[in-house]
Amino acid sequence: MRFKNILSIIITASLLWSCNDKTKNKNKDNFDVSTILTNVGDNIITPQYSELNSSITVMKNDFNEFNGSPDATNLTKLQNSFKTAYSDWQSCSFVNFGNTNITTLRNVFNTYPTDTGNVNSTFTVTDFNLESASYADAIGFPALDYILFQGTESEIINRLSGEANNFVQKNIDLMSTKSMAAFDFWNTSDDDYSTSFKDDNKKANGSGFSDFVNGYIQDVEILKNGQLGYPAGKFELGTPKPNQSEALFSNYSLELFKAHLTNLENTYKGKNQFGTDGVGFDDYLNELGTERDGKDLNELILGVFTSLQTKCGLLSGSMNDAIANQTNTTDEIYIKIKELVAYLKVDMTNAVGVQITYIDNDGD
Repeated sequence: MRFKNILSIIITASLLWSCNDKTKNKNKDNFDVSTILTNVGDNIITPQYSELNSSITVMKNDFNEFNGSPDATNLTKLQNSFKTAYSDWQSCSFVNFGNTNITTLRNVFNTYPTDTGNVNSTFTVTDFNLESASYADAIGFPALDYILFQGTESEIINRLSGEANNFVQKNIDLMSTKSMAAFDFWNTSDDDYSTSFKDDNKKANGSGFSDFVNGYIQDVEILKNGQLGYPAGKFELGTPKPNQSEALFSNYSLELFKAHLTNLENTYKGKNQFGTDGVGFDDYLNELGTERDGKDLNELILGVFTSLQTKCGLLSGSMNDAIANQTNTTDEIYIKIKELVAYLKVDMTNAVGVQITYIDNDGD
């Protein structure tokens, strides 16, 4: 999502937390961070990119099947595979380091809200380049969300089989190419980036661990700001902005939020998508014996994740529905994610000796 500039808000919040920072490590830091990176590279990033690539391939095949027989059954099948692929993307969102394709993948896949007028402009032309900057806000999942779900079933079928067909083909092809390239980069990179990433035991700016920590924490801020804060109006004097929501037309935003939260929790713990536990941030903080105001930092973080999962389980409908009808719960969730960001961005980074290098005035 493209956010308005909230840099001053984020800096102020970080400073207020930092001024009260009482984080202490009880033990000397002898932890080998390459053990975390090896687990992340082999068991989280590469398999999740593989799953994303597979789900986009299924979506592409379902689109071709729809073209062969443009009816309600095949439309539903395509809509469902779209939702699966969109959910799988949430597991890859934190990986914004490696090469140019990776660092720009979030922009290609999930810039929202989509510019529907810009999408519609492609319906009357045949020669357009979706990688051009002029289509930056009219591609990826949000654009497909608009075409596949806006209007009645018959309107969608007519649009998809007619004027929007060429755009959808190009958009899915672009996403397929980008996701395959991302998987190949981590799985069989010519410059062997994945090997150097996993073997890197440094923590300086630009190291594999620094990139991972920054990418991960920035992704938590996307959960807070892009998927909840902006549609809830947290930067607009509390006035909800429903049009800022992810998956606006399919109303699939809450499911995406939950999938994103679950992956962030699993990645923190070093768990893969099947729940197999590996080396994660939790192990590092445990070995350091890190405390915040005399309380175990890892337990504080895990407690926030547990609370978030419980509160999210109470929500229903889309994120916009929840914001409108379950305001107290969504407000509590927002406050809890702010707490999580502070624990990670200030306390954890201080404990493990990593600097925050990103500026969060943009988003997913």
